[in-house]
Amino acid sequence: MTRRRNRPKQAAPPANRPADTPSTDESRETTNRETGVDAATATGAESAGGGGTIDAAAIEGGAIEGGAIDSAARSAGEFTGEVPLDPVLKETLKRALFPQLPSLSRIMSVVMLVIGILAVGVLFYQVMVGFFVPLFLAALLVVIFRPVYQWLLLKTKRRKRLSAGLTTSLVLLIVLMPLLMLISIATTQFTVLLSRMNGSASVALDRVRGQLGLDLPHAEHFRELDRIVDTMGVAAPAITEPQSYQAQKFDYAAKAKELDKAAAIVEYLQEDVAGSMSATEAAEAAIANTREFAEALRAADRKQTDEVSVGKLNPLLRLNVSEQFEQNAVFAAASIRTWMHLKLGGALQSQLKLLANPDKADFSRLIRGARESLQPRFVRLTSATGSVLAQIVFGLVILVISVYFFLLDGPRMIATLMRLSPMDDAYEHQLLMEFDRTSRAVVLASVASAIVQGILATLGFWVCGFEQIVLLLFLTSLMALVPFLGAASVWVPCALWLGVVDQRWLAAVLLAIWGAGVVSSIDNVIKVYVLQGRSQLHPLFALLSVIGGVSVFGPIGILVGPMVVVFLQTLLEILNHEIRNEDEYVEAEET
Repeated sequence: MTRRRNRPKQAAPPANRPADTPSTDESRETTNRETGVDAATATGAESAGGGGTIDAAAIEGGAIEGGAIDSAARSAGEFTGEVPLDPVLKETLKRALFPQLPSLSRIMSVVMLVIGILAVGVLFYQVMVGFFVPLFLAALLVVIFRPVYQWLLLKTKRRKRLSAGLTTSLVLLIVLMPLLMLISIATTQFTVLLSRMNGSASVALDRVRGQLGLDLPHAEHFRELDRIVDTMGVAAPAITEPQSYQAQKFDYAAKAKELDKAAAIVEYLQEDVAGSMSATEAAEAAIANTREFAEALRAADRKQTDEVSVGKLNPLLRLNVSEQFEQNAVFAAASIRTWMHLKLGGALQSQLKLLANPDKADFSRLIRGARESLQPRFVRLTSATGSVLAQIVFGLVILVISVYFFLLDGPRMIATLMRLSPMDDAYEHQLLMEFDRTSRAVVLASVASAIVQGILATLGFWVCGFEQIVLLLFLTSLMALVPFLGAASVWVPCALWLGVVDQRWLAAVLLAIWGAGVVSSIDNVIKVYVLQGRSQLHPLFALLSVIGGVSVFGPIGILVGPMVVVFLQTLLEILNHEIRNEDEYVEAEET
């Protein structure tokens, strides 16, 4: 039987101890409170492990710190018990030190789920890609007309279906119907303009030539001479391996006749067309070099005939003759070109005169080809005939239905997409805000500015007497959406037409002043008022996004392109925000 040690009796406090000095038990309780050890724990520690004792000196000496027992005290046998750890702390340490990897079946399940989502996503894209334009336009219209929908909700006492139906009807009457009528009338005027293009273009070209001093007497002779000079280098092909005598026989005589014709043209034009005195010497040199070249070709023709008659062609001789002919061709062509430049007023002036005086048959063929190429394309894009009519009507139906349901169930649709999306809700809200802001900036500001510019420019066209007013309105409004080009790409050619072709310089100057001072300047006023200080795209990115959007998405790319650039910018900002937060978290952990 183990004998239990008796607890030493507590000594009486010394007589000289102050009255406020705490006793040993009181000191023990105070120390326990300061070190986080309660009275029960301290008492249990005293009685545990065969009567191990923790006295006040051990506590005061730091044997117990924060509820833990000093290892030296335990090894000395003063304390044999253990303080239990918090279960939550135990579980946390266990997960940190021994992480559990997911099972193989779960990994395969997630992989197959991702593959299935990707496959169905591809099919969903193929199904919905044909409705991209109507859905996108519907979303833009909903963003623009949502204030109207909110106002109608108040007036109809929160009747959502009625308010959505009224707003959709307003969209149809204010936006879609006028746009269809405008395109239809513009198509008709464009077709009439194409039918008159041949005669009016010829008259306009004659007037432009007269105004710019590009008239060219005997233009057909100059064009023929230019053609002969271009073909002079093809005088004698180098043939080294004779296969067939008839195939290798070059018609030198025909080429020599053509050179004689060129010399005769130079001689005739030098006498009949006025020019500088220096052109006379150049004409003599051109005639001499051309006739010398023709005589060399006739000599080669006679020699070649003799070689064919004996049944043998010398390849080396042919090669030497070809080199000689190349030199003669260079001299003759250079001399004729020099004479033409001196005769017509310089190299640039001669080329401009040749370009401004095309052959009538070639010009008519060019105009006819342009009309046959442009008219079907324009009609196919804008007219209401055949299958195109069915596609337009179907797209309009999808657009109207989408506008109605986006107004009615838009918030619930957005909430569902946000719930299914793995992206953080704050980022999703940021993307939605960017879509709203960009829609108003690109659509409301740009389209409103384009319409106002088109109306103001059309007023100037009407005063100046242009006939195709609706077509000019459509073109001006469309080009006003393109950065850097703008409405000036329409009113500047119209002003030049008035001055150069119609000889109405006063009207041309007034139209230019109206276009520069009012039409192109109103853009800044409208955008500043609509955007109200909100940021815009840089003009260079705006231009590139419009051009790239049109090349990828067609005409709707004027609106889609800038929005794609803005969304990319927003996503990059979100990524930058995430990286910055992660860096701040790592720095906080290290400190």
